Amino acid sequence: MSQSSAKEFSSLLISRSAGPGPNPLSRSAIHKDWDEISRATLVILWGLLVYPRLDPSMEHSGTVKLDEVYRLFNEHLGNVSQWKQVLYRLETYDYIRFAENKSLILAGTRLWTAVDAGQMYRIFRSSVLVRELRRSHFQDEEK
Repeated sequence: MSQSSAKEFSSLLISRSAGPGPNPLSRSAIHKDWDEISRATLVILWGLLVYPRLDPSMEHSGTVKLDEVYRLFNEHLGNVSQWKQVLYRLETYDYIRFAENKSLILAGTRLWTAVDAGQMYRIFRSSVLVRELRRSHFQDEEK
């Protein structure tokens, strides 16, 4: 896996701010101190699970196949062991949820709330990644 590619993806992650001033009750973005592979995974999953639901030009079921995500993005997601550890962490903190015997991934609450959708949307809308996601999405629809 290219460490620089995970770093590139992880640098795209924009977290929502908890608001002005310290608030001990606010749930800050836990992912802000995570490693690059975990943060890159969040960017990819946000792009696959949340972005298509916000972009009117894309249709989306709300789920993605676990094995398909790894097949398409393994160079950014680390080896299989790292991928499983990251998925466990994401599920633990409700960034993702699993369906159909853990073969499908859904967006969890934190994927919607801890990531700044307004900022991420602008980045994704103009990125090459979205073109790849669309191409991948349309190829999946044809199958």
